[in-house]
Amino acid sequence: MMADHDTWQVILDGASQVFTERGYKGATLDEITSRIKMTKGALYHYVSSKEELWLKCHMYTLDKAINNVRPIYESSLSPDVKLYEMIKAHIQEIIGSATYYTNYRFEKNFIPQSPTLQNLSHRRDEFEQFFSSVIKEGIELNIFYPVDIKFAKLALIGCMNYITNWYTPEGELTPLEIAEKVAKFFYTGILSRPARNDSLLVNLVESISDFMEKERLSR
Repeated sequence: MMADHDTWQVILDGASQVFTERGYKGATLDEITSRIKMTKGALYHYVSSKEELWLKCHMYTLDKAINNVRPIYESSLSPDVKLYEMIKAHIQEIIGSATYYTNYRFEKNFIPQSPTLQNLSHRRDEFEQFFSSVIKEGIELNIFYPVDIKFAKLALIGCMNYITNWYTPEGELTPLEIAEKVAKFFYTGILSRPARNDSLLVNLVESISDFMEKERLSR
């Protein structure tokens, strides 16, 4: 018999797959229990409803994302290196846990307001604040351009979280190579100091454009 921790992992993995495939409205507990080979009665030992299960899937995702990025954020690295490493770490986490990154902002419209949903939103704000704070610190140290911090944060996180919509394991690049390309693109784009090679940014843009086209054609 599986330990509770292992059982939870099976439940969350299976539920996240069904929510990704069907969306919150289309997913059913019957399909989830069939996917994880568990009776509905056994599932009710862990959650009371589909709503609670959806919330737990997203809380698990946010906890992993926060724990993955926090050590880099709290390190003594300079803000430019921090941002670069945080982007790489989060993208590799996203690709490795793709089914957990469903469209939260759309799906939460179907979830009744509750303290749990509010807590989920607070956790998401906590994660996003890591990136806002590093960008702000970089601006204050004249390492980054004085960009609109909120806009830069939203653009960056939106780009990273959207990767699951086009990534395919059959593509030419590994998760680490994808993470490095995206990190370099944003990193170079907000640096206040000039690049040693004036053509660096142009080359990065062309490289990412070529990669995106190859990924599109390979699907």
